[in-house]
Amino acid sequence: MTQDTAVRFSAAKKALTYANNLLSQLGIGLTTVAGVLIVIFVAVDLLGEVRNPYLPVFGFIVLPAVFLVGLLLIPVGMWRRWRALRRSGATPADIPTYPRLDFNEPHVRATAMVVLGLTVVNAIIFGTASFLAVEHMDSPRFCGLTCHRVMQPEYAAYQDSPHSRVACVECHIGPGASWAVRSKVDGLRQVWNTAWDTYPRPITTPIHTLRPARETCEACHWPAKHHGDKLRIFARYGTDEANTPSYTVMLLKTGGGSHDLGSYGGIHWWHINQDNRIRYVADEKRQEMLWVELVTPAGETFTYTPGGSGEVPPNVEKRARVMDCVDCHSRPSHYFPPPDRALDALLDSSPEFLGLPFFKREAIAAVSASYPTHAAGVAGVEEAVKSFYVKNYPQLVAERGELVNRAAAAVAQVYARSVFPEMKTNWETHANHIGHEESPGCFRCHGGDHSTADGARTIPVECDSCHVFLVEGSRTRPNLAALR
Repeated sequence: MTQDTAVRFSAAKKALTYANNLLSQLGIGLTTVAGVLIVIFVAVDLLGEVRNPYLPVFGFIVLPAVFLVGLLLIPVGMWRRWRALRRSGATPADIPTYPRLDFNEPHVRATAMVVLGLTVVNAIIFGTASFLAVEHMDSPRFCGLTCHRVMQPEYAAYQDSPHSRVACVECHIGPGASWAVRSKVDGLRQVWNTAWDTYPRPITTPIHTLRPARETCEACHWPAKHHGDKLRIFARYGTDEANTPSYTVMLLKTGGGSHDLGSYGGIHWWHINQDNRIRYVADEKRQEMLWVELVTPAGETFTYTPGGSGEVPPNVEKRARVMDCVDCHSRPSHYFPPPDRALDALLDSSPEFLGLPFFKREAIAAVSASYPTHAAGVAGVEEAVKSFYVKNYPQLVAERGELVNRAAAAVAQVYARSVFPEMKTNWETHANHIGHEESPGCFRCHGGDHSTADGARTIPVECDSCHVFLVEGSRTRPNLAALR
């Protein structure tokens, strides 16, 4: 053996001596196995979307953590081995305190290149997995499916909402590092509550720590760009045998604009445009308004209290909330429609169901019944609708059985969309405040009992402040072209 070879062998032997311990070998094993699996998961993710929501969690969150722990165990084990050798009486020549790095030596250069290469590979693996982990944790699949029972109601509603192509984080977090960090820290609390089954049922609303809508909603929905009135047609169906329709047409004074544009007015301008500022203090659920303040474009300030008492709630400046979109649009992406409204929409989109006698009556009864679980409810609703027609209209089932089956399945989906017994969630626990049919909504402020202390001004309660009826209670679908 030449002298150079002997030196290389001695250095390699010394390194292997330090690594010759259970802790370092465990670290090497963990790092190797986790690294290979991460590469496989990355390849699978690039080749095609993984549908199972738990696989990305394992591949891009759990495995990188194992990979990092393995990397840390290797030097820790070597350090412990070094200490053990010193205690055994080995000489400093056998175990130098620090490595002797002389890049003039070929074996040092070769070792350094190997370490550098492995470090680059480790950095690529860990960096890629970390990026995919963050990407996955920001995806609707992660938000809705990973904590399946907790988020099942919200995710089901989200998938059927106008925002179903908008990622959860765009509304719940928005841009900027500060809110991202805040949400992740809060997420740790939520993970803890989920793991220990201490989360509330139903999920508490409203969310008092939600980012202001001006920083999220208004990135797409710019209030100043809303103008004029919007024509709305409402179809309502009776619970009689013929499911008799009733149509209402109204103009909603959604308004918008601004003083600068020279055109302004309507609901949006008064409530959320920056020309005006409305603040309020309410109870925990934001159902009872205790104090309302309006600052007009002219700089005038008007304060409204129940009965015009003029009583100012304690800590008003700390508790006052600036009104924004979600105070009325309280369920923009997670709406649980009441059975009556959901079935009106179903009949409007599937008019063939109008031919089924007492369809709406029986559907409401089936959806409103109690069931032990969500799955049992979906199956129970479908069976209840079918059974009604089998028992009471056998001739209809014989002639149009396929229609009855489709109708029953559609009603079951109405239940699936709005009722979740395990989470004690339905249309009553999470009311929608748009309008005033499903909840007090507008009447929380516009109920006629909020006045200034001198009684000179009252928050208006007149119907035509917000809408104008063009047709009301028509038995036939109105001809909009004939309206003037």
